[in-house]
Amino acid sequence: MQVVILDGSADQPAIVQHIALAGRALGADITHYALADIALAPCLGDFECWTKTPGRCRTRDAAPDITQAIHDADLVVFLTPVVFGGYAFTLKKLVDRLIPLTDSFFHEQAGVTRHQRRYARYPAMLFIGLAEQPDAETRSLFAELAGGNAINLQTPWFRSLLLTPQDAMAQPQIESAIRAGLTATEGAALPALDRRTLARACAPDPVTANSPPPRSAAILIGSARPKGTSTSESLARALAADLERAGIASKLVYAISFVKDGHMAENALAELAGAELLIVAAPLYVDALPALVGRALEQLGAHLAHDVSPLRQVVGLLNCGFPEADHNRSALRILRAFAHANGLVWAGGLAMGAGEIIHGQPLHQARFVARAQIRALRLAAADLAGGCGISQKASRDMARPLLPAWLFRLVAPLKWWWMARRHGVAWHHLHARPLAAAASSKVNEAG
Repeated sequence: MQVVILDGSADQPAIVQHIALAGRALGADITHYALADIALAPCLGDFECWTKTPGRCRTRDAAPDITQAIHDADLVVFLTPVVFGGYAFTLKKLVDRLIPLTDSFFHEQAGVTRHQRRYARYPAMLFIGLAEQPDAETRSLFAELAGGNAINLQTPWFRSLLLTPQDAMAQPQIESAIRAGLTATEGAALPALDRRTLARACAPDPVTANSPPPRSAAILIGSARPKGTSTSESLARALAADLERAGIASKLVYAISFVKDGHMAENALAELAGAELLIVAAPLYVDALPALVGRALEQLGAHLAHDVSPLRQVVGLLNCGFPEADHNRSALRILRAFAHANGLVWAGGLAMGAGEIIHGQPLHQARFVARAQIRALRLAAADLAGGCGISQKASRDMARPLLPAWLFRLVAPLKWWWMARRHGVAWHHLHARPLAAAASSKVNEAG
């Protein structure tokens, strides 16, 4: 048996030791990845791991080898400090790179669009979050995120634990969970999607009704794609234009500036901290915000803890690749948690599905399918300029499907076929299983 520990904790050797000892006691071999010490590039969001090198990320760093180890494992443990209810950057930077494990094609699962399985077999997954005195919202959000990852990473068994590192009960809880994971017993039920969750995540804090309107906004674009090519930037530019017309000066800041420490990151941080309103315009990466957005928020939170800033409000403007906007709910809750953790007002959220239909084109060029979204951004700009949080009508309009889900699932393969053809990849190779082939070769060599 194989247990893989994806360690995003950096400074919790006792917890790692508990996991390793519990696995070894059951006869498992342990592979430990200390992610804080491993250089990993951010996911570029270009889908080439589905259409150019199907089933493998083309970026040459440690992620492909770690992904192979995950595929070969019996149990994978995701270990992370809980940051704004979600994963720390150290773990999220790897999680974003795991989409080669899934197939690009879609199907309906429990009334919602999901990715199909690429492999016949997937490991059990245990998600362990470390937090000091977590409240009910933190517990709920971490469990929701772990459940979403369990579905999208195709695991047959999962459980999530939220622990206080110094808790004397941490060791027996970990031992019990490792035993259950390796024997596929007593797993958590995969979460069902509650359609009301998105509306609750989008709802602004009540205090926004009495807030003075912001005079300036910084819009953080979370996509790592080249400038001018992402749906996140298309939405951001449309909203920025509406805000400017409403009297709110707006600047675009790119999360890719935070890929490493230095002047670019410092300047981007200053732009974010220097505005009265922060708008995060980002795609959904594996059920949550992209890792670079998480890193930007972590650094901004540290800055706000020590320096005076005019920043008062936070807004989310998210899009996902699934046709249902509901998939954005956990990421919006993370943004709300960031706002509250830093004494800021959550001014509401806007969430859109099927973002790849826009694919970086100016929003007005897609007005045939995006009429409701154009209207939503105008309403949201008027709401914010009027000193209010984003209205329910704006959030509802933004979440209207660009295409019916059944039609989206029907036509989506055409996009993958078109991209694959550009790369010279045959249609049937889109479902390649390179990790299974590599694992089989190892077994044959060992034999």
